[in-house]
Amino acid sequence: MKSKKLLATLLVVLALATPAGLLGGCAPQQSSNGEAGKAGSTSDSYPAGSLKAVHVTGQLNEVKEYNNKLCLSCHKRDEINAANEDYQGIKGFNPHKAHLEAGDCTTCHSVDSTSTLTCNSCHDAPLPEGWQSAEQGSGPIHSLKQG
Repeated sequence: MKSKKLLATLLVVLALATPAGLLGGCAPQQSSNGEAGKAGSTSDSYPAGSLKAVHVTGQLNEVKEYNNKLCLSCHKRDEINAANEDYQGIKGFNPHKAHLEAGDCTTCHSVDSTSTLTCNSCHDAPLPEGWQSAEQGSGPIHSLKQG
């Protein structure tokens, strides 16, 4: 029975995915009255950049485990990588092709709170809207700024 619920949820996710969604964040958040809105516009909303804010309200409610397999069932790795080449205009930088531990999607992408750019524990990459920077580590900052 659990697998049928998960399959149904995944089918909804696939049906709602758009080309723009495949490149960074699925369908826009929907308010309780069905109108598209920005994160923070309803009482049941989540911080901008969180997974629940960038997916249709309720779309992820039945998900029990957020892992790479779930994320990559809708968001194809090659499309994610292509969409993030030269991220924010920084030649050669792609946060989805991390040189250290690429880890789980949820290493950076929060389910229901503010997402954190973990690259910034060593780098100074610009933040996506609504994200926070990782706490800087004790080592030197490796600048990504062009100049």
